[in-house]
Amino acid sequence: SRLRNTTHKYGIEIPTSVEHAHEIDRRNGNTFWADALSKEMYNIGIAFEVLEHDQTTPVGWTKVTGHIIFDVKMDFTRKARWVLDGHKTPDPIGSTYAGVVSRESVRIAF
Repeated sequence: SRLRNTTHKYGIEIPTSVEHAHEIDRRNGNTFWADALSKEMYNIGIAFEVLEHDQTTPVGWTKVTGHIIFDVKMDFTRKARWVLDGHKTPDPIGSTYAGVVSRESVRIAF
């Protein structure tokens, strides 16, 4: 996995985990990172349905995992993004690359 070399951006400490974000907020006496996390969780909430422990997974559904990426925007607002761990998903059956046709190939075909 990639390791973050940057610990600060625009002079603001960037958290490495959710716990670290809450620690920074506690230390600074504000809720900037907690607000960014709440906003992200609210925005992605419509994309998921959390199942109860006794429910079986519907056909075609897959379990996904992810992690939070933190950033500071240029206006100093805090940003939190939940991203999928795409390296853990199975490879698709078909090709994922779009073929590109060169101009010479098209000219020869016509």
